[in-house]
Amino acid sequence: MPKKQNIQKYFNQRHELTLTNPTYKRQLKTLTTFFINEDLGGKGDVTSDLMIKNNKIVTAKIIAKESGILAGLTEVIWLASSYKLQVTSYKNDGDKIMREQNLFKLKGRIKTILQLERTLLNILQRMSGIATQTNKLVKLTNNKVLICPTRKTQWGLLDKKAVTLGGGGTHRLGLYDWPLIKDNHLKIANFKFQISNFHEIEVTNEKELLQALKHNPGAIMLDNFSPTKIKKIFTLLNRPLAEPLLPVGKRRQFNRANKYYLNINKTIIEASGGINEKNIAEYAKTGVDVISIGALTHSTKALDISLDII
Repeated sequence: MPKKQNIQKYFNQRHELTLTNPTYKRQLKTLTTFFINEDLGGKGDVTSDLMIKNNKIVTAKIIAKESGILAGLTEVIWLASSYKLQVTSYKNDGDKIMREQNLFKLKGRIKTILQLERTLLNILQRMSGIATQTNKLVKLTNNKVLICPTRKTQWGLLDKKAVTLGGGGTHRLGLYDWPLIKDNHLKIANFKFQISNFHEIEVTNEKELLQALKHNPGAIMLDNFSPTKIKKIFTLLNRPLAEPLLPVGKRRQFNRANKYYLNINKTIIEASGGINEKNIAEYAKTGVDVISIGALTHSTKALDISLDII
């Protein structure tokens, strides 16, 4: 399969991150149920019970307090509807939103809205924050490379969906997805394995790279390589299969020693480790196909969004 199709198939599985996918819906339901139950603590909303005697129907508006990319709207609508709240939305997931814009409104029992308020906002703020930061990095690379999260997520597939709404990819959805052979695996196997299906191998130096190519991987992860070092790797791998100035006998030796270099034409090259806003543009210029950044889903600032009863 051509490289571009493999990138789409294995590193950009956005189509799996919908409520029609039982795995995604299960994660969403598990997370929201946990958040709400822990918030109520078996006792309920003691403040609302104390202050509100008439559980009347009210309307609440959700407002962006800063600009960014909206994400988590689908999940919030599903949760609100599960508690019989009516939702009127003015935006869609992936839309650019501006400070002080109304995103959507809720209508329903005031105690229900107040019970769900923190969970609803947490989903919107976190997912929108991830989408916004992803979009910023995509722009810094001029959309030349697919930016992906890692498995360093707090909210699993919800975090990965947020990255896609910002213009990025998914990478693996979980350990079940496809083999990613990393340093701890290689300490045991020492490159002594055979895999015929799509797989990726993490390498930390040139020697490991050449060993990895012998296994015909679908992808190679260059872990903590500098942009300069990556450029040198591409120069090495793009050399002609036989140096024309070498004698015939030497050319044969060169071919035998370097017969795996041509795999680079179909192998996805991923850069990972130490990549941030300051250096991502340089990494994008090296020729890599994918850049993965753990900080996208473990350190991104939430987008400020509020809920007001009107």
